[in-house]
Amino acid sequence: MCRSSGRRAYPFITVPVAGLDAAARAKCDGALWIEVAPQADGVIPGAYVYCREAVGHDCAFHARMFAPHMGMTEDPATGSAAAAFAGAIHHFDRLGAGSHRHWIEQGIEMGRPSRIRLEIDVEGGAITAARIGGHAVKVAEGTLFA
Repeated sequence: MCRSSGRRAYPFITVPVAGLDAAARAKCDGALWIEVAPQADGVIPGAYVYCREAVGHDCAFHARMFAPHMGMTEDPATGSAAAAFAGAIHHFDRLGAGSHRHWIEQGIEMGRPSRIRLEIDVEGGAITAARIGGHAVKVAEGTLFA
């Protein structure tokens, strides 16, 4: 399980799949997810499904994020999950010292493609920083009144 950093960490479970075909077929049964997902500090994590095959030639990973327990069937771009994903990349790829940059594509299956840039700094065998970036398209705007 990976968590994003910051004041309010939201947990994610990273779920590797074989490739784009498996990622495209991924679905999340919300009721079953609530039943089987391990909670972190009383919070049910989101499912971050990913593979190393990508549609975009410059992307290192293809991802989808499901959180039906939060009323979010799927999110087209999840920066906090991408930041948390740094832990999985470091664990499996055994990143050496220095700064590592990866592009992650997400939202393709929803018809809302996004690209998230993930930068991971490693020193002494540990992650010292992870940064995310990318571009967003405003799809809604609102004002809250107290």
